[in-house]
Amino acid sequence: MVSSVTLFNAGMVAYFLAFLFYTIYSFSRTNWSGKLATAFAWLGVFIQGAGFVVRGIEKAQVNMVSDWTAFYKYAPFTNMYESLMLFGWTAVFLYLIFEWKYKNKAFGMFVIPLALIGELSTQILGFSEEAQPLVPALQSNWLLFHVVTTFIGYAAAAVSAGIAYAYFAKREDTTTRDWVVIFLTTWFIFFFIIYSAYRENFVLFLGISAIAALAFCGALYLIKKTGIVNILPSIEALEQMMYQSVAVGFVFLTIGIILGAVWAKYAWGGYWSWDPKETWSLITWLVYAAYLHARYIKGLRGKPLAYFTIVGFLSVIFTYYGVNLIIPGLHSYAQ
Repeated sequence: MVSSVTLFNAGMVAYFLAFLFYTIYSFSRTNWSGKLATAFAWLGVFIQGAGFVVRGIEKAQVNMVSDWTAFYKYAPFTNMYESLMLFGWTAVFLYLIFEWKYKNKAFGMFVIPLALIGELSTQILGFSEEAQPLVPALQSNWLLFHVVTTFIGYAAAAVSAGIAYAYFAKREDTTTRDWVVIFLTTWFIFFFIIYSAYRENFVLFLGISAIAALAFCGALYLIKKTGIVNILPSIEALEQMMYQSVAVGFVFLTIGIILGAVWAKYAWGGYWSWDPKETWSLITWLVYAAYLHARYIKGLRGKPLAYFTIVGFLSVIFTYYGVNLIIPGLHSYAQ
């Protein structure tokens, strides 16, 4: 039987090819490149979906379980490697739903890279690819539902951030301050993903991540100046897409937090213990709650909401990488 790691890697190759053809489509606007981009994205989703099934079988074998309850009791996303695969898979799947709904492929080149960065970080940071036995705290029927709902929320945050970057590229009045914010936030993402795992050579990783952020901003600026953004949806449509992706993420983050609290009651005797993961999950939830309040109640529109979206994604990055790898707590087993 083909291993789950092989399937996950094959899916990443498909995502890379999808990104390549989305980029070609954005430059050439040829129908064939757009179709190939979508086809490779769906192929990656299908292959990695099969990878999760195989991973579930592998986890059941490692935990010496053979009945039908194995998949949700020993769900295949309980460590950094598996959960990052789930993040990338879910982000691409959600993007494809948005692509189908809005009949626009142009923002694929903004979203697919975020999924790829998440999945490729498993290779860069050297997370174990082996299916491992579950610690007792994770051996629960709540595992599948809590993790899946939370990561759908994380994936929606990534989609909304990708749309926010496309939004700034599309706007004609993007200022120097906007570009500085884009650079700093991207720098934070690259730096924190790398440094949270190695925690050494601070200056070196600071420089490497700055170069990566500059390259990203340069690519975004090139996209803006070459007129590729003209095939993106209108500013109003991008704002609506941001809102909908944030709303989806907020709903699933809310469900994930509630399920986590119920699970904590059974596992640790209390609904809430102010564990670092719980605290930062709440902070992330509050950022997106503020976004929805500002848009829906206060009627705020424009750049401030795009900033909210990016800040929310930064909070997701810290909640996931920072809390798991730097701050010790009840969720430290997720490494």
